[in-house]
Amino acid sequence: MAVSSPHGGTGKTSLVVNLASVSLARGRRVAVVDTAMQSPGLSAALGLTVPRSLADYLCGTCDIAEAVRHHRGAGGAEGAMFVVAACRDREDAAAALVGGYDPGLLVEGCHRLVDLLDLDLLLLDTPPGLNTEALVSTGIADTIVHVDRVRGLRSALGAPTATTSSFRLVVNMVPATVPEPDVREDVRAVYGGVPPLTILPYVPELAASAGVFVETHPGHDVSARIRALARTVPGAHGMRTV
Repeated sequence: MAVSSPHGGTGKTSLVVNLASVSLARGRRVAVVDTAMQSPGLSAALGLTVPRSLADYLCGTCDIAEAVRHHRGAGGAEGAMFVVAACRDREDAAAALVGGYDPGLLVEGCHRLVDLLDLDLLLLDTPPGLNTEALVSTGIADTIVHVDRVRGLRSALGAPTATTSSFRLVVNMVPATVPEPDVREDVRAVYGGVPPLTILPYVPELAASAGVFVETHPGHDVSARIRALARTVPGAHGMRTV
C-alpha cells in the first residue's frame, strides 16, 4: 500500500506510523519504506538512527536487506515491524536524486522485501506531489491511500487518478470549527465526487508525531477511525507486477 499526499503538511507520515502500529498489534508482519528522499520524515517520527538507507540501496552501495531496521515485535505469529529509512543525510539523498538511479531498483527492492521478511503488509510512505518516487510507489501498490487537507483547489495538485478499485481518500487535520458536511463539499469540488474513506479532525499530538497516537490515546475517536481505516488495507502480496 502506498500513502501519498498532494503537498507537505497533511500528516501523511504520522498516519503511516499509526497504520503500521495497528497492523503490528494485530499480529501482522509489516514493513514501512520511506521513499521521500527529498523530505524524509519516518526515521525522525520513530526516533531511529540510520546506518543504511533506501538511498544507499538505490545508489548500489548496499543490498536492500542491509537497509532494513527491525523496529518492533518478536516476529513470527506475534507480528513484527520493519523500517527502511529514506536516507541518512542530505548528501546521501543527493547521491541518489542528483546522480540518478534506475527506478526499477525501487520496484525490485519492494518485491524483495515482501519475500525476505515474509510480510503481510508493505507500507510505502511516498514524497508529496508528483515525482519519480511517488509515481513508482503508487504504480506498484495495490491500494493508494491519499491524504489531503482539502482546503482549496491547491489540494488537487499531485493527486493520483482516483479509481474505485485502488484509491482511498483520507481527509486529515480538519479544524474543529469546520463541520464535516463542509469538508465533504470540499472533497466533491476537488476530487470530482470521490467520497472520503474517513475524516480525521486535527489533534496536536497526532500532527506533531508525538509518539504513536493509537498507542498513547487508544480510546480517542481518531484512534478508532485509524483502526477502522487499517481494516480496509489489503496484504503485501497484492502488489502489482510492473
